[in-house]
Amino acid sequence: MVATNEAPLTQAERTALSDQRMLAAAVRLIVERGPEKTTLKALGEAAGYSRGLVTYRFGSKAGLFKAVIKTVSERFGQEVETAVADSKGIEAVLAAAETYYRFVLSSPKDIRAMQILCHAAAEPGSSLTDIVSRVQAKQRSQVAAWVVDGQHHGAINKDLCAETFAARFCAYIIGMTLYWMVDSRSVAWERAHHDFKLNIQQQLAA
Repeated sequence: MVATNEAPLTQAERTALSDQRMLAAAVRLIVERGPEKTTLKALGEAAGYSRGLVTYRFGSKAGLFKAVIKTVSERFGQEVETAVADSKGIEAVLAAAETYYRFVLSSPKDIRAMQILCHAAAEPGSSLTDIVSRVQAKQRSQVAAWVVDGQHHGAINKDLCAETFAARFCAYIIGMTLYWMVDSRSVAWERAHHDFKLNIQQQLAA
């Protein structure tokens, strides 16, 4: 018998752990099988939990997919906030671009699952349209705020439309990720990222 000082997990900790495992399994299934074949039953089997628990936790496939979108987007958002910290204007935009590049390299399955679900949101009648729209709107708003702040301090071209730049910034990220997902060999990712940051500086410079 080996004595242990580890306290048993609380109910809240067990719930958080099961959520983490189920969401990680959901990401794997979405990437490997696609949304159509990512069923609650398959998720329970992959994560090692009953279908009843999966259904209780997420309610439906749409609920599961929304949870994946929420979790991945929030984690990315937290990493952006950490990287940007007190940076302003151009430096904040460049820090966000660098964070996205690192996120793709460090969490490729998460970003693939996120993009698959975001594209599914474009289908007619998709139940994911609202949440994806909110996530994208929040990202555009954040980028636009950095631009406006830089304009206020004279570091960014005052004639530039902050909202239009933010839309282009986010569209670039979506488009390059799609290229990378379909054929990673077709994209010189490191060079493209380097050029993207140079382009940001050129567009924003006062």
